[in-house]
Amino acid sequence: MSKKVIISKEHKDSKQRTTEEKMLKKEAKERAREVELIKRMEARNIRENWLRLDNAALIYPAIGSAEWNSVFRLCVIVAEKVNPQYLQQALDETLVRYPFFNVSLCDGLFWHYFQVLDTKPKIEREVDYPCRPFVFNRKNQIFRVLYLDNKISFETFHSLTDGGGAIQFFNTLLVRYFELCGTQYANLNKFNLNVRDLPSIEESEDSFRRFATKGKCKPRKESVAFAIKGPLENPNILKVVTGVVDIVELKRIAKEFDATINEFLSAIYLKVMIAEKRHQNKQHKNPVKLSVPVSLRHFYPTKTMRNFSQYINLEIPVDREEGTFAMLLEIVKKQSKQLNKDYVQQSINTNVKSERNFFVRIMPVFIKDPVLKIVYNRVGERLFTSTISNLGVCKLPDELNDKILNYHFVLGATKLNRINLTVGTFNGKCSLTFSTRLVEMRVIRDFFKTLSELGLKVEVFSNL
Repeated sequence: MSKKVIISKEHKDSKQRTTEEKMLKKEAKERAREVELIKRMEARNIRENWLRLDNAALIYPAIGSAEWNSVFRLCVIVAEKVNPQYLQQALDETLVRYPFFNVSLCDGLFWHYFQVLDTKPKIEREVDYPCRPFVFNRKNQIFRVLYLDNKISFETFHSLTDGGGAIQFFNTLLVRYFELCGTQYANLNKFNLNVRDLPSIEESEDSFRRFATKGKCKPRKESVAFAIKGPLENPNILKVVTGVVDIVELKRIAKEFDATINEFLSAIYLKVMIAEKRHQNKQHKNPVKLSVPVSLRHFYPTKTMRNFSQYINLEIPVDREEGTFAMLLEIVKKQSKQLNKDYVQQSINTNVKSERNFFVRIMPVFIKDPVLKIVYNRVGERLFTSTISNLGVCKLPDELNDKILNYHFVLGATKLNRINLTVGTFNGKCSLTFSTRLVEMRVIRDFFKTLSELGLKVEVFSNL
């Protein structure tokens, strides 16, 4: 190749790189302007006492009903009997810190929206099963704080927040409650749980809209999953069973399989559900699939306390269901690696693009809700058999280690799937909590039996 040709090629490559850099800078400027516009709009909306639902929250009002809506719970068992007066004061002060939680869900012309309330909610003595549905009107908050003897619970409708936002609110409430009870903290600011801090507009932002780009979108097409069937309890009954294990021992055993805790527990749960499929004599082509929600706060620099999570569905191919546990675990590990920055970016782009569709935007809410319900019934819970949701390690001041005996997370009954599992860790103890409306408890028994056979000591308690 002649010198002239080489120079020409280098010039062409340099020119192409310059063009690409200009395009990237232009796109970055456009995104920065859009983010600034979103922040200004949200600040204005808060001043006008209303808030737009975030991208993930839009589906929940459409698919809910008077008998069921998407509710989840955070719960602690404390060492001493709860003081209702201090708990109410702690809630009042926590709502001053996070005013965007004090809202009702209202019907707009084109979308549902949040109305900021002037009234403060009252704590409630717990008398029902967990995660009962909310009644939506302009006067009712869409969260509740409950207490009973040595238990404090926080329940919320999923449109308000996800697990990450809920745990921030609940932990702030707990820190203030114990402070009122006489606890003194050495370094409270380290945990960002001080009710005296000022609210931030970034905490109420829709991070889906902020980080969406015009880049590649994730295809929605996915196979329908095997569904666990069986007789159900009455609609108002949610059975909750929690197994507590030592986190150090759990890590040790997972490490023996060269797996993370999430991969290890997911593989066990999939194995148990495959056994349940065999018990029900389901030999059809639908695979067992496990939905794993993941907070996107690990991928993007955001302080949002609203919904900002994505999920990946782990699938065991039908022809691999008879494999050993080690084989199932390898499938889980391989599929889990797909959840990277590119994957979540494409998912965000897909969801926000749908929201911004012109025809979706101009569709009145009384038409939009039935359409969204139909779409959800086709591409929602039918795409997975169950859910495993891990909140990770709950970080609270050391002064509360001997005041909180157990910290766990409960998913309410879902529309189609009959059983779900959550994981949460506090003070060296990992709580594995099943919630179900199924009469038969075989899946739960087999799961904890498997853990015991692997050498874990499991302490089990329930609301049965």
